[in-house]
Amino acid sequence: MRELWLIRHGQSVSNAGLPTGHPSRSALTGIGREQAVHVAEALPRAPDRLIVSPYSRAMDTARPILDRFPELPVTVAAVQEFTYLGSESYEGTTRDMRRPQIRDYWARCDPLHRQGEGAETFAELVVRVEAFYRRFVEGPDVPPGLTVACTHGQFIRAVLLRFFGGIGADFAADPRAMARFRGFREAFAVANGSIARLTVGRKPRLGAFDISHLPPPLTTY
Repeated sequence: MRELWLIRHGQSVSNAGLPTGHPSRSALTGIGREQAVHVAEALPRAPDRLIVSPYSRAMDTARPILDRFPELPVTVAAVQEFTYLGSESYEGTTRDMRRPQIRDYWARCDPLHRQGEGAETFAELVVRVEAFYRRFVEGPDVPPGLTVACTHGQFIRAVLLRFFGGIGADFAADPRAMARFRGFREAFAVANGSIARLTVGRKPRLGAFDISHLPPPLTTY
């Protein structure tokens, strides 16, 4: 059987409402590090491969997995978070301080809009998700065994919405796809340290979305 586990990183400084720098450098909190340990313990066996976002909070979430399975092959891949605000918007700001810009971005509903330097467009996110989906979710060349990806909440949502057919590379620049994603991200919460399980290959199937490995005091978003 071919499986894919999508793991959201542990709680970051930004998730905790503290000031940050660039999103790629947002570190885990103490709670986030505890969540990462529980994620590693939830694995029933060594995965066949580990995919990790280049963002530090995802790499730090993967570290207990690598401590447990030191021979595990690791690939740093383009599964980083959808960073749609420009770099200057993050310096020294909290999530609450950025909310007006976040609201403005989604209200614009323009998949080709680039909010600032270093920002990704929604269309670019969709193309990135499509490449991941074709490689690891659906198709005859999906690798065998268990693939684990330490990634981010919006990337996980985008992969799942691609599974449901709500977004796709053929209509990456369609405002209706962006509106669907906006609704999905607002309706579907992805906890820190949660695991989305999929059976993958020619006919992928969505399995459990699990936080049972996390003690209730460690459930954060």
